[in-house]
Amino acid sequence: MTLPLYLVHGWGFDASFWTAMLDHLPGIEASIVDAGYFGAPSRALFPQRPYLAVGHSAGSLSLLNQDLPGCEGLVLFNGFARFSAADDFPDGVPARVLERMRRQLQKSPEAVLTDFRKRCGTDEPLPGPAVMERLDAGLEKLLLDDAREQAARWGDRLHWMTGRSDPFPPARLGFSSPGSTVDGGHLLPLTEPALCASFIRQWSIRHG
Repeated sequence: MTLPLYLVHGWGFDASFWTAMLDHLPGIEASIVDAGYFGAPSRALFPQRPYLAVGHSAGSLSLLNQDLPGCEGLVLFNGFARFSAADDFPDGVPARVLERMRRQLQKSPEAVLTDFRKRCGTDEPLPGPAVMERLDAGLEKLLLDDAREQAARWGDRLHWMTGRSDPFPPARLGFSSPGSTVDGGHLLPLTEPALCASFIRQWSIRHG
């Protein structure tokens, strides 16, 4: 049985991030969250039957930090359980980098977003006008959130894929559960949609 999906995108993107990948998953039910960085947020309902939760980048951290009733497993692309550096997490991004982004966001949101998305690997235009308060709140969560214990509790129900050339060290690390490191950068569902769809299908069949 192919399970429905519950999808959460990362910081600086919107629900359309998943379109290319979902084109390779015809017929699969998908509930897509939009964090509202470029318009009204959309808090998708959880599927009414067992499902897979799928996250990208900061969307992975968001999923790990919430209750997911009925969820059979996580599939995380370019994800992490913590993003900012800490004494016991030296591979994280220094807090000063995120704090600088937050300050710059107040002055030049479009420039910050364009630069960030270019670093991730896309020159696509922004999908809409920036919604400052939600973007800032998203950066604050990247600075403060730590879901390493939650990730460990998912055990072998957490499946991950990341890119060897991902520019963000936390996303290159993957998780302690078995996963896949592939050629690619930080936007695997955009740049390798067929590969990501196949990965989801593999685990959907396994858990279904």
